[in-house]
Amino acid sequence: MNPMEGYLLDTNIASAAWDFGSPSHNNVSQRLKELGDAIVYVSAVTIAEVGFGLLTAPCIDVQRQSTVRSAMSKYEVLFVDQHTAEEFAEIRAVLFRAHSPKDRRGRLTKRYVEDLVDRTTGKELGIQENDLWIVSVAKQYNLILVTNDRRMQKIIDAAEYSDRTVNWN
Repeated sequence: MNPMEGYLLDTNIASAAWDFGSPSHNNVSQRLKELGDAIVYVSAVTIAEVGFGLLTAPCIDVQRQSTVRSAMSKYEVLFVDQHTAEEFAEIRAVLFRAHSPKDRRGRLTKRYVEDLVDRTTGKELGIQENDLWIVSVAKQYNLILVTNDRRMQKIIDAAEYSDRTVNWN
């Protein structure tokens, strides 16, 4: 795939940008303005995650949902395809080689990213499958990934994508 110039927003950043009621909205909006004419994308995974949140959040009124959906529609969406799947498979394999428990024969004993454990601390990594897809989209298109989710760092490290990731706290 040819690299694109631009940024890919993680779900937490996109949600703050789209939801005027979010405590992070003003900060994220200001940072987006500072990007100037840069192209800003979201992944289809982010659209799905935010859509799910809107459908299951009882405290968000109809007007606020409508405002979020309107803001969502203004972003170019990058879809998951076979090239994304190749990136996903490579990153996931790196994560499993590094963090999955193995039996005596060296075979993986866990099959879900949610079960991966830091070998040093014994703590679960807290990785979510959707975050792995989002990093895969960013890597596929060589976009700068914008996030404030610290739990994504193991995925970013596995993808060797730290130099193309910015954290907007």
